This record gives sequence, structure tokens and C-alpha cells, in this order.
Amino acid sequence: MKDKSIFLGESQNRVDDIAENILFHDEITDTPAAFDAFNRAKALNIITKSYRLKLESSSKPFTVAGVDIKIVASRKFSIVAKTMSSYGVKNSISELKGLKTAYTYSKLFKKPYLALHTSCSSILNLISGNAAGLVGYKIDANLTDELTALVNQLEAVTKLPQNVIKQHANDNIEYETHEKKVIKFFDEEFDTFMEIYQLSNMSLFLAYTAARRVRHHHLKRKSKDVDPETITGILELMVLYKSSMEPVFGANFAVVSLSISETTDEDGEIYIDMLAPGTYQGKLMLDDMKTIEFEFVILAGKTTALQFLMEVESV
Repeated sequence: MKDKSIFLGESQNRVDDIAENILFHDEITDTPAAFDAFNRAKALNIITKSYRLKLESSSKPFTVAGVDIKIVASRKFSIVAKTMSSYGVKNSISELKGLKTAYTYSKLFKKPYLALHTSCSSILNLISGNAAGLVGYKIDANLTDELTALVNQLEAVTKLPQNVIKQHANDNIEYETHEKKVIKFFDEEFDTFMEIYQLSNMSLFLAYTAARRVRHHHLKRKSKDVDPETITGILELMVLYKSSMEPVFGANFAVVSLSISETTDEDGEIYIDMLAPGTYQGKLMLDDMKTIEFEFVILAGKTTALQFLMEVESV
């Protein structure tokens, strides 16, 4: 599952949690537009979970620690091919010189599994024939064993029934179509509607924007699927200036009972994982700003995402 899909699924779950929150229940049920939007979001999430369950079960033969074998094999063998090409140029070994262009990542990844297996096996054979010299280029026994394991996994995939491979591909296509529908619903309709709550219910607005804050793979933290057996939870905070809605940098956050002391980063954020489930008291402090004291609940396997507005201390 791609990082962006993991983050989107987490965001959908958080939006569902808002609808179940007793603090917002009356506001949502008594406002037709909100009631409709949250119900549609929940229906879309049911479909999302169904697709993801199907993909996770059908993709097991294709994955190495949750990552597509083709991606891993294409990346590692293309890097090794480039390195071998460098060695071949220096030592005038003709069979190695052209590896850089013959086995690029894109060329390897586009190959069917059987053809990819054949190409990777060819590279392994060339490593075997030039092993002594390639050790000095960091292509040693440990890396060779790793590449051999990938080739063995590719071989296992080539022996799968064709209908399994085709079904997996079709499931991916269907899920991507559904995901685009979900993104369009939130970006073009739900997110824009919820802006009105800046005027009428700031708590609901902040809860929603916290739920919708999707962190992409190239940002701070690598995404990961939640282990259903995990016994800890996560706390995510975002602190904004009330006057400008800009991030607050350098605000101090403390939870005395857990001996936690953190500071908001340049995006006004704090991220703390591995927290034991329970109810805790937190405090946000910054010079010349009003101190914010609040209670938060950590649940096992869940992310508690909260946003706060800091305002200037009255003189």
C-alpha cells in the first residue's frame, strides 16, 4: 500500500471518529449538510476498508515486508547494474560496460515478472563471474545473498496462477479509481463546507482539520499501517495563532504525569508515539500567550489528533 493511501485511510478513520464524538453529535445531526457529509464520508470509508482488505490478502505473494517485489528488485538491481558498469569501464570488461543503460529502474520495472526474473538472474550470474573485483565496489557476499533472495521471490511469483496475478492488478485499478473519488469528495466538497465552522463552532472545525491533515511520504515521518495488536497510541498536536491561523513555533508542551516535555516545530506540530492508553492532562505554554490546559485520551492503535489556537495574553 502506498504511503499516500495509508495516510488517506487514516484521515478517513479520523473523520469517522469525529462523527462518533459525543461533543459534536448534536451539531452534526442537527445540521442537514453536516449530517449528509459525514454519512457520505463514512460510506466511502466502508468501501475503502473493503478494498484495502482485499488488496492486503491478494497482494501477499507480491510483497516483501509490505512493499511490491517489483519495486524492490528493480531498484536494487538497477543500482547494482550501474555500479557494475563503472567497474566494467575501469577494467575494460565489455559484458559489464552496458549494464548501466540496459538495466535501468524503469526498464526493469516495466518488465513482466518472468522477464524481470530472467534479467535479475543474468545480473546475478555476472556478479558471480566477477565477484573478486566487485567486492571492492561494495557488491559483496551479503549483498549478493540479498539479491539472490529477491530473485527467488520473483521466481515464486512467476509460478502463481495467472488469474491470481490478474485479479491483483484489477483490484489495484479499482481501488485507485475509488481513491480518486474519495479525494475529490473531500477536496471539492467536504473540506470547503467545513470552513463555515470557523464562524460557528471552532472546536468542530479544528477537530476536522486535524483529522484531514494528511502527511505525505516525503514529509517528516514515514507512514505505516497500524498493527491491530498494538497496545500503545499516538498523539498529534497542531498549534496555530488565533489571530492569523499561522503555525506557532516554539510553544512548550508538557504532560507532567508522563514526564513529557516537547516543543512545537516550524509547522506548529508535535508528534509523540508509544503512549500508554489513558486519560492525561496536557499544557501548552508560550511567552506572552495564554496558557492552554486540556485533557486528552489515548487509545490503543489510534491517533489522537488535536489542534489549538493560541491568543495573546491580556494585559
